[in-house]
Amino acid sequence: MKNRLTKTAYLKYLTCPNEFWLSQQPSTVKTEPDTLEYEHLRQQGYDVERYVKQLDRFQSNPEIHIDFQRVFQTADLYAKSDAVVTHLSTGVIDIYEIKSSSKVKPEHLEDVAFQKIVAERKGFAVGKCHLVIMNGDYVRHGEIDAEQLFIVEDVTSKVTEMISATEEQIAAAIEYADSEPVASLLDFCPEKLNCEFIKLNFPGLPDYTVFNISRINKPKLKELLELGVINVHDIPEGFKLSPKQQMHVTAAKTGRPIIDLKQIAERIDSWQYPLHFLDYETFSYAIPQFDGVKPFQQMCFQYSLHTIERRGEEPKHSAFLSRGEDGLPPRAMAAHLQQAMAGRIGTVLVWYESFEKTRNTEMAAMFPEFAAFFEEVNSKTADLMKIFSEKLYIHPDFKGRTSIKKVLPVVVPKLSYASLGIGDGLTATISWFRAMTWDSMDEET
Repeated sequence: MKNRLTKTAYLKYLTCPNEFWLSQQPSTVKTEPDTLEYEHLRQQGYDVERYVKQLDRFQSNPEIHIDFQRVFQTADLYAKSDAVVTHLSTGVIDIYEIKSSSKVKPEHLEDVAFQKIVAERKGFAVGKCHLVIMNGDYVRHGEIDAEQLFIVEDVTSKVTEMISATEEQIAAAIEYADSEPVASLLDFCPEKLNCEFIKLNFPGLPDYTVFNISRINKPKLKELLELGVINVHDIPEGFKLSPKQQMHVTAAKTGRPIIDLKQIAERIDSWQYPLHFLDYETFSYAIPQFDGVKPFQQMCFQYSLHTIERRGEEPKHSAFLSRGEDGLPPRAMAAHLQQAMAGRIGTVLVWYESFEKTRNTEMAAMFPEFAAFFEEVNSKTADLMKIFSEKLYIHPDFKGRTSIKKVLPVVVPKLSYASLGIGDGLTATISWFRAMTWDSMDEET
């Protein structure tokens, strides 16, 4: 291995050895510009660390020395620890790993075990190992209370138990970096074909593959791949699939949609006017930005509502976008939405009802004055996505997917997210947060 094995590379090896191998090859490494999502996550990390530094255990103390972002490296290993506390009387160090997460995950322990090994190989005596995670039950009221916002968990015993296995995995990773792995589609992971290693070794894969078949399980996929079948059009006649999966294959092979007009008509006839087509935009952040909000809580800051009062009438549009000055965006949004619906709720149509219903339940709990309103909205909500996810409408161009971004351009070709200035929810969320934070939202925003 030409370079030191970093902690990041080691964790990649544990997730996918082939992706790890690819990242170690100078000829295949591409320098990509940082994405908006990456910058947003990095900023959250900075904010989390800033509040962690306020914890009592990291305050000035004559018996300890505290280093943040301390580097440990040997001839072949490199690790950076979020916080290291050195006990001056003994020289023993304690390692703290800070995670923007509300629960301890196995990869977090792997992370700390790697750091402990590198520090000890460098000659340091490691005492305790800790994980600092978010308290998912913390609700902000006023200024952030760092002691309540974080949970510091002693994971020393868990990490110690992992050391021997981690040592073996480190050696295996270094050896794997210098190997020549053989690519095989049979070794697919949850990323399936969305893998740089696979794409490098299997260029020109078809656009509609067996991986796109709705709810196909791993044994079925392997059976098809062992037959040499990748393109959904090449699935042999008689290959055993569920009835709904077979409908996908039939639509793909014939190039014609399969539509259950009777059931779709029955669902539409069950809707009551006025029809409200509702969509939320939400913001989630590790550090709660407003009172009443928990870490990572999906907080509504915008809605868009199209209302058809009676059959045959044109839809009317209403919307709300918080500009931050309302103090608590979801409360202001809830009041505006209730007024927009004007007490007349026939059927509320959404795409993927679990999301909107959960937000409504959260806002009902946060603001009791709107509880009855949101309970009524939830009781009268219908999910448009179910027409597609329950296979009442299958089109070969959906390619087995039911997201609105895949369905809408096929069903209504003149409508597309591609022409929008902001074409996805994550970009909308981050753009709103930046505008609000930078106090730059004006009438033209």
